[in-house]
Amino acid sequence: MLLEAALACASIIVGAIVYSTMVYSTCWSHIKYYYIGTVYHFHDIFNIRRNKIDLPSKPGKVAIVTGGSRGIGAEVVKKLLQCDMEVIIACRTTSAGEKLILKIRESGVASGLAKVYKLDNSSLESVRKFAEQIKTDYDRIHILINNAAIMFPLAYNKTEDGYEEQWVVNYLSHFLLTSLLLPLLKSGGRPGECSRIVNVTSCAQDISTINFEDLENGSKETSYTYASYGQSKLAQTIFTITLQRLLQEKSLNVLVYAVHPGIVITDIFKDTLIGNNKWLMAAWKTPDRGATPIIYAAVSEDIERKGGLYISNCKEIATPSLALKEEVQERLFDLSLKQVHLKDFFQYL
Repeated sequence: MLLEAALACASIIVGAIVYSTMVYSTCWSHIKYYYIGTVYHFHDIFNIRRNKIDLPSKPGKVAIVTGGSRGIGAEVVKKLLQCDMEVIIACRTTSAGEKLILKIRESGVASGLAKVYKLDNSSLESVRKFAEQIKTDYDRIHILINNAAIMFPLAYNKTEDGYEEQWVVNYLSHFLLTSLLLPLLKSGGRPGECSRIVNVTSCAQDISTINFEDLENGSKETSYTYASYGQSKLAQTIFTITLQRLLQEKSLNVLVYAVHPGIVITDIFKDTLIGNNKWLMAAWKTPDRGATPIIYAAVSEDIERKGGLYISNCKEIATPSLALKEEVQERLFDLSLKQVHLKDFFQYL
């Protein structure tokens, strides 16, 4: 990481010169994000040969991908179809999901079965309706990929449930969805071939913390969009570690992974400085390469029986130290149960 850090610092200096000539104001939070993004960009470059996986044939398996109609999610859907799975595209705009299926079929991928279901991750009621429909139509699920996300909205937004938008879309909706679908995931797993939950996180978690006071009080004043994004992604990883421990205690054949897809060119950056200067993204990962570590977590036999890992470029990397603190895990888990109105995460089993 020393060489990566050195190169990152050099890039930060160049970036600072470019950035200082622009109209946008700077702040410490921005600088931290650009720094960590640059470090992980070089991590992507140095590990490009590791970031690959053969796509195994998995007929009969059912996978759900939230936010599956665009960006990295769309590439995840395509790769799962190449594995001959039945793939449920969970997205806010169903017409976008249908267009994606047509595009994938036109690209020559004929295997697998794709369906589109409506899911708005900014609404906990929508999550409940989606889960109800899935339970009506299926008796088991083998893979749940919690991928839907938004990043750095231009203004502070509260959802209909009264929480900050990034917190709900990126984390809280997935916490609830996982609980609701756990009976189907339990049915889909068996010894030696567990069902899997993949929580898509971000390197932004490395420079983030969990502001419990803010989350408990819903204070707009302390909800800065950059900090809120990193917090929501850190929560995904903390949730991964906590849930894996609880699943093991209950001897369920379900594994959970947190995955950083890399620094990827997608429209999630549309409201950022970089999104308005796309030449800065030229050397980043493509969505196809960003989807690869997610697929690795979803299907690789190398990590069977090794849940709770944090994966980047198809290898385990160090988890942020805050995510390993039991008091933080317990406090976040209890708060999340309260916010989604669950008495017990396992109450539907």
